[in-house]
Amino acid sequence: MSISTAAPRKPNRLANSTWAELRTAHASGIGLRELARNAGIPAGTVLARARREGWTARVQSARTLAREAPPVDVGHAAAATMAERGRRHLQRVAGIVERTLPAVEAMEPDGILDRIEDIDRLDKVARRTFGLDERGGGAVRVNIFAGDPFAVQVVEDVTMPGE
Repeated sequence: MSISTAAPRKPNRLANSTWAELRTAHASGIGLRELARNAGIPAGTVLARARREGWTARVQSARTLAREAPPVDVGHAAAATMAERGRRHLQRVAGIVERTLPAVEAMEPDGILDRIEDIDRLDKVARRTFGLDERGGGAVRVNIFAGDPFAVQVVEDVTMPGE
């Protein structure tokens, strides 16, 4: 009679990530026995875990919900995504305009006249971003007279070209 001095064999435990992968594979339609065979795990182990955690019931519930859900119109989903991206872009551009204007306001009048092309570009971006050039947008035209840098005329309710 021989007495074994080796420590008792501890059962192998699968990592939680492995079980999560098996659960996901089952949800995608692969059978439990096939999963066990491919993973090299006893089928009874996988079947018991699936029954204990209700894998099959969850899959059936998800399939039922998918059948009952209204069909998704891909065109509308894409349009909604693009509209959201457009709104985010406008918010970012508006932030740039708002951060840039104080620098322009702090400039000396001669400096403004020297950089008028840049300021005009900023004005075009702001008008497009805030919708001031659209019909009924309440456009305002500001005339700066070259003779006197402090002479400014503000004309409200300007009819935009093409209206």
